[in-house]
Amino acid sequence: MTTSWALNAIGLFAVTAGALLMFLGFRSAPKFANELTSDEAKRAYEKHRRLSIVAMGLMAAWLVVQYVGLLFTS
Repeated sequence: MTTSWALNAIGLFAVTAGALLMFLGFRSAPKFANELTSDEAKRAYEKHRRLSIVAMGLMAAWLVVQYVGLLFTS
C-alpha cells in the first residue's frame, strides 16, 4: 500500500461521509412548505426538495460504491 493510495482512500472516505450526512440532512429536514402562501410555491418547494434528496442519494450511493471498490482492489 503506497502513501498516495492511503491518502486517496482517506479523501474518498471523507467525501463519502460528507455526502451521506448531507443526504440524511436533506431527508430529515423540516418541511417549510406549510409556511408558504401560494400553492404554486408549495409545489415548487416540494419538487425541489424531492429532486435534491434523489440527487444527493444517488451521489452518496455512487461514492459508497467507489469507496468499496477502492478498498477491495488494494
